[in-house]
Amino acid sequence: MLRSKIYTVIIYLIMIFGLCAAEFAVAGEKFKAHGAGNTVKWEQIEVGDVDGHVIGISMNKAVYFNESTGEITPHISVGLMDFNLNTGMGFGNGYVILTLKNGDKRISRWEGKSVEKGHMKGTFTIMKGTGTQEGIKGGGTWETHDLGSGLSYTETEGEMEIPKQ
Repeated sequence: MLRSKIYTVIIYLIMIFGLCAAEFAVAGEKFKAHGAGNTVKWEQIEVGDVDGHVIGISMNKAVYFNESTGEITPHISVGLMDFNLNTGMGFGNGYVILTLKNGDKRISRWEGKSVEKGHMKGTFTIMKGTGTQEGIKGGGTWETHDLGSGLSYTETEGEMEIPKQ
């Protein structure tokens, strides 16, 4: 039972993957993307103040579809959660690394909180890019839903700007 609750928490972290979901954009372009993810690593420490309260760290992998460009991109996310496994409520933050087909990367920082058990919302900020993504800036919002067994569905939308190279 504890393991399934851990997977629920991990699912929340998968939302992180959607934070960099748009693969290419022009100046000030808006994007919307959605995808599915899976938690591949999870470690937790019980806080001990109330039953079910844990601090967890995770790694997630996901695939997102960008509605604007039609691109499908993989994401790797790492995050830290302060969470109650019994209530499903908590908050977290972390980073997403998106690697484009040509090897260029985009790194975003995310943060969010539970709005109800199995459902989290938050924001992200694009921090840095390499190669064709150098100088990128932007951000937006995300929302994720727990599908069970370490799986989740996430939607993101936002705006970004990539300087002309």
